[in-house]
Amino acid sequence: MRINYKIDWQALGTMSGSKKISAKKQLILESALKIIATKGLQNLSVTEVARSTELSKPLVLYHYETKERILEDICFFIFKMGEYFVTSSSREEESFEVKLRNMVRAYFRWNLFNDEVSEIITLLPHFREKSLLLKRYYKESEFFINREWERIFLESLRYRSLEELKISVFGVRSLLNGALNAIITSPERVNYQEQALRLKFNLETNLKVELPSFDF
Repeated sequence: MRINYKIDWQALGTMSGSKKISAKKQLILESALKIIATKGLQNLSVTEVARSTELSKPLVLYHYETKERILEDICFFIFKMGEYFVTSSSREEESFEVKLRNMVRAYFRWNLFNDEVSEIITLLPHFREKSLLLKRYYKESEFFINREWERIFLESLRYRSLEELKISVFGVRSLLNGALNAIITSPERVNYQEQALRLKFNLETNLKVELPSFDF
């Protein structure tokens, strides 16, 4: 399976722990993403989705009874997309430095090369408490990604204790998330290379390693 920067709903549906969706649901989700990206989360509604898709409101309600249900499926598949990029970024035989670079590259590809996805990820802290499912999907995604980071750091045999490893992972993730948020919220978001170089320097300083170039 190969997922590109556009969300491939059908490919994501074949992943372990995922789910398949109908063509109508796919149309609704894609429309909702565009509404959020162009008009803001506050303007997402079943009525607006119906207008955008040219489906009747009763038909949209048949598939998603509220906008929260739409958000739940959007986040479910975005998290699956992130899982795909993270798991496909690392090979067991690679060095710690290459694995680290590949993880950073996966984050950039997941977050930056699809405007609609990055918009949702930026807004997620503001609406993830809107339903129990959203909270659960977020926690499951965080657990999965943190576990992948800890695995890479554990395999490097660089740390004398689990506590030291966890502190290092937290530092790296904080630097990475800070860089991505700065890029996503910048009006010149396409010029991400400068932030990527700054991130590379900060990671090298923090971890005392020399990383391969961040070729995106």
